[in-house]
Amino acid sequence: MYQTDWLLRQIEMMGDAFRRLLAALREHRPDDALEVSRDAIGELLETDPSVVEVLRPEGLVTLLSTGGSLDVFRAHMLGELLAARATAQDELGHAGAAVADRQRARVLLEAALPLADGADADRIAEVLGWLAE
Repeated sequence: MYQTDWLLRQIEMMGDAFRRLLAALREHRPDDALEVSRDAIGELLETDPSVVEVLRPEGLVTLLSTGGSLDVFRAHMLGELLAARATAQDELGHAGAAVADRQRARVLLEAALPLADGADADRIAEVLGWLAE
């Protein structure tokens, strides 16, 4: 029961964060998009969001692999957040940060894809396709 409640809260929180993030990107407010992504990353990882910037992409996979098993939900959500954040970084002229976020997103999503199924696997593959462009 607790795990189900936690997952439902996470899904709701991520849905709200993505709505606000996409609205900020559509309205060309990249600073707001970065702030929303930072807050969402902190909530998702339950830690200081700057940890994402200091870890190598493979380190993020390890961070999300408690007990040796990747948390596919968190890897997927973090990958999508980082992919969207890269767009905001581009709009701000932070090319290096955008490249780093895309690389982090790609590694997380590539690790999650073989463990995902159904619509989640389709969405992960779709985002990986965008990142390859």
